[in-house]
Amino acid sequence: MLLFFLTAIALLACGIQWGKTKIGSVWMKIQCHTFTDPTDNFLIVAPTYKILTQSTLPPFLEVMQGYGEFNKSDMTFKVHGGGTVYMRTGTDPDSIVGITNIRAIWGDEAGLFTLYFAENIAARAAFRNAQTLYTTSPYTLNWLYKQIILPKNRNPAARPDVTLIQAASWENPYFPKDVIERNRVTMDARRFNALFGGEWERMAGLVYDCFDDMENQCGAEDVAKGSRYVGGIDWGFTEPFVFKIRAISPDGTEHRGVHEFYASGLTISDIGNNLVRLTGIYPVEVIYCGPDQPGMILELNRILHAAGRRVTCVAANNDVRLGIDRHYELLKSRKLKYVRGANPYTMDEIDTYHYPAPDDLKPDENVKDAGPVKQNDHSLDSDRYITIMTYRVSELRKPFVPGDKREESQHARIARLKARRQGSSTEEWSA
Repeated sequence: MLLFFLTAIALLACGIQWGKTKIGSVWMKIQCHTFTDPTDNFLIVAPTYKILTQSTLPPFLEVMQGYGEFNKSDMTFKVHGGGTVYMRTGTDPDSIVGITNIRAIWGDEAGLFTLYFAENIAARAAFRNAQTLYTTSPYTLNWLYKQIILPKNRNPAARPDVTLIQAASWENPYFPKDVIERNRVTMDARRFNALFGGEWERMAGLVYDCFDDMENQCGAEDVAKGSRYVGGIDWGFTEPFVFKIRAISPDGTEHRGVHEFYASGLTISDIGNNLVRLTGIYPVEVIYCGPDQPGMILELNRILHAAGRRVTCVAANNDVRLGIDRHYELLKSRKLKYVRGANPYTMDEIDTYHYPAPDDLKPDENVKDAGPVKQNDHSLDSDRYITIMTYRVSELRKPFVPGDKREESQHARIARLKARRQGSSTEEWSA
């Protein structure tokens, strides 16, 4: 069974956090004494090490004082009478892989978990059907809202495995009412409703706030015939490695995200084998890679060519500001759509990829120059590489060719003029 305790941040900071965390700790303590075999394991997870050590762990250790021994070096708590509690974070989403025989899980601030981390947690709970307690504030309309909160609210009977408890700050009799009213007046309404009202709202400051779940998604049948396929790679090992595939219509006006591959802990051989497999399914012509790994690009080309794949990997332009602007234009114009169900990690990232709030900036940082927060952005980085390297393909041009008044893309024009050329040695061409 999945249990949720959803409260607002201000509520957490003024007393309910202790109550909320204490509920989780007491629940874990009861479970620890229910399962007394030395091989029984338990998980406490948080999105970051900072949240784990400053918010989650101290109340847990206080409540569990005398019931076991805490080892800070490996972040474990050995329960007297049997069982081990492992503390891990989403900074390394694969850090929980390999922990077996899990009887119960507590995820604190689960609204900040990535979809990939949440899937790993669910996989750890599956074998023993471990109960999972999630405590969180409502941050944005990400996987947690779309997959669990929204279905539960729409039709409670559809998720009998979920118990949902939600509260607002003003429901806490000890919370200062003047603080609530002051923030109601001064704070952005969406942010106030989320932090104090416990309501699920879109995150303020989203990079791609123009994205629409309906208009920027499509069915597989919407991919134009004769489309050209290109790929994008964002490198990672501890962080996820991502390979995106996009279909671009012959006239360049329609971009369709048709597939994404997302995994951590892959060697270059693992990456190469997966790309050989995927380029055998999709006729990818070129793959635009993050330019930070030139050696990996060379090795990937060797692997692909040895397997007979007619695809070339090249370093992409990594101008973040320009890439975001170009990608924003494609999304806002609805030229770029993602095949529904084929890009789950992109859909999760686009709901959380945001600019820092002014309060989050360092003293010497200028809010005008601040880039997006560098977290949960791997699929979007891959998309950005594809967009910035293919953007001109989507521009229709009217070439100045006597006797030919048709509009055509730059790529088509160059191909046509090449075919008509009479062998002039002074002409230079580029695709």
